[in-house]
Amino acid sequence: MIDDADKRRVAAAYAMATRAGDVEALAAISEDDAVVWHNHDDVEVNLERSARTLRWLHRTVTDLAWNDVALTLTADGFVWRTLLTGTAPGGPFRAHSCAVVTLSEAGRVARTDEYLDAAALAPLAAAPTASAPATTQGAADRAGVGR
Repeated sequence: MIDDADKRRVAAAYAMATRAGDVEALAAISEDDAVVWHNHDDVEVNLERSARTLRWLHRTVTDLAWNDVALTLTADGFVWRTLLTGTAPGGPFRAHSCAVVTLSEAGRVARTDEYLDAAALAPLAAAPTASAPATTQGAADRAGVGR
């Protein structure tokens, strides 16, 4: 059983790594077979594909920020609610985001269910699609966003 202190520690490391675009730090707190699911395209991806998207966001969006709204501990992890902001090639955006993170028995990230309003990310559509990771290209086209 993971105690609340461990959940808070992982949540803090998760938020810090996400904000920094530090995919190695995210991998260090995650299970090797961790997955990330997106509500906007109903696609589940492995950690490497998710890392490519995070790196692309940090390259593409100036002043990218995840502003904390709330952190709620759950029986098996935590929920991190944020306001994602930045200036994309198509202009500024503000998107509410919610990451429901499930931890393994070892206290590592096993699954993230990511919820965000894809319409709020429309300014990302102006980003050159050639710079988007190939694994997110189709999802970005379907969702109308550039990630």
